Amino acid sequence: MPIRDIILLAFFLLSLPVCLVRPFYGVVLWTVVAFLNPQAFLWTPEVFPWAMAVAIPTLIGFVKVSGWRNLACRETVLILMLWAWFLVTTLLSTHTPEFAHHANDTWYRLQLVSKILLMTLAMIGIVNSMERLRMLLLVIAGCFGFFIAKAVPWLIITGGAHRIYGPVRSMIADNNDFGLALNMTFPIMFFLAQTEERRNLRRLFGVLSAAAIPAIFFTYSRGALVGVSAICAAMAARMKQKVLLIPFLLLALVIALFLTPDAWRERMTLTSPDAVDASARSRLNAWTFCWRLAKDYPLTGGGFATFTQRLFDRYAPNPLDVHGPHSVYFGVLAEHGFIGLLLYLALVITCFVSLYRLGRAARRNGDDLFAHYADMLRFSLIGFLVSGVFLGRAYFDYYFTIVACTAILRRSYSQYLESMEAGADEVEPEEMVAHEYSR
Repeated sequence: MPIRDIILLAFFLLSLPVCLVRPFYGVVLWTVVAFLNPQAFLWTPEVFPWAMAVAIPTLIGFVKVSGWRNLACRETVLILMLWAWFLVTTLLSTHTPEFAHHANDTWYRLQLVSKILLMTLAMIGIVNSMERLRMLLLVIAGCFGFFIAKAVPWLIITGGAHRIYGPVRSMIADNNDFGLALNMTFPIMFFLAQTEERRNLRRLFGVLSAAAIPAIFFTYSRGALVGVSAICAAMAARMKQKVLLIPFLLLALVIALFLTPDAWRERMTLTSPDAVDASARSRLNAWTFCWRLAKDYPLTGGGFATFTQRLFDRYAPNPLDVHGPHSVYFGVLAEHGFIGLLLYLALVITCFVSLYRLGRAARRNGDDLFAHYADMLRFSLIGFLVSGVFLGRAYFDYYFTIVACTAILRRSYSQYLESMEAGADEVEPEEMVAHEYSR
C-alpha cells in the first residue's frame, strides 16, 4: 500500500474516536468524505469503507448528546414521511410481479437513500448553533473550492476543449452531477464572500465564486448552464445590491462569447438539428415512460431503479432508448407514484417558503447575517430545482444537506430571537412578528 494511502487511512482511524465524543466533528468529516471524496485520490480507495466508518461513531455520538431533541421541525417530519413512503413503495414493488425483476436493485437503492436520509437527520440534530452551521458551510464551500481551483488551470491550458468531471466513484463523478453541485455551491461562496469577518476568507470566496462560473460552463452540462442562469436571474431580481452581480454576469458573457470552443457552443446552443432531435427525443421518451408507468401504478409507482429494459418495452414510445428519468420530478413520479411526488414537493416547498419568510423577517429586524444565509440556501435550492428539471438526481446528497441547513438556520434564528427577548426590557413589534413566524 502506498505511503499516502497509509497516512490517510491512519488519519481516519484516529478520527473515529473523536467522532464518537465530538459528533459535530463526525458531521464535518462525513461531509468531506461525501463531497471531497479524498479516497478517490488514492491508489486503493476500496480498501476502507470510508463513509460508513465515519457515520457509525457519529450516529452513536448523536444518541449520546441527545441530538434527537433538535429534530422537532417540519423538515424532519417531511423527511420521515418521505422515508416511510420509500419503504412502502419498495415493499409493494418488490412483491409486484411487474417489478419483481429489479427487486435486488430496488432494495440496494433504498439502502443508499436511507443512509443519506439518516445522516441528514443526524446533521439536523448535531449542528445546533449558527456558528456550527457556518463551519459546515465553510467546509462544503472549501471542498468544491478545491475542485474549482484544480479545474481552472486545466481549462486555461486546454482552452476548455475537454469536459470537467468530479472525482471517480463519487456522487459528482458525472459531468452533469458535477455541474449541478457547482451550481448549488456558487450562491454559498458568493454570500460567504459578503458575510465572513476575516478579509482573507472574503477575498478567497470572492475569487472562488467568480471561478465557479467557467467551471460550471465547462462541465458541458446544459442542465447546469440553465441552472446557473436561473440563479443569476433570481439573485438579480431579489438582491438590493445588484451591483455585486455585475462582474459575475460580465464574466459569464465574456466566456460564452469569446472563450468557448466550437464544440461547447454547438452543445449548448444545439445548433445541429440532429443534436436537438436526439436530445429532445431522449427526454420526451423518458418522461413519457415515467408518466405512463405512473398512470398504471399511481399510488406507489414502480419502486427504486424501475428504469429497466423490460419496463421500457411496455411503457416507452422508443423501447430501445433506455435511460434514467432525465428529471428529478419525473423520476420520483415513476419510482414512488403521485403520493411520493407530492411528499417530495412538499419538502421542497416547505424549505423554500421557510427560507423566504426567514429572510424577510431577518431583514425587517436588521439581522443581516441571517438574511444572507437564508438567501444563500434559497438560491442554492433554486439551482437544484431548475437543473433538476433536466437531471435525474432526486436523491442527491447535496440537496438533502441544504434541507438540513434550512432546518438548522430556522432553529438558530428562533433561538437568537428568544435570547434577544430574554435580554431586552421591551420587544419591538417587528421582533414579535419574526418570533411568531420562527416558532
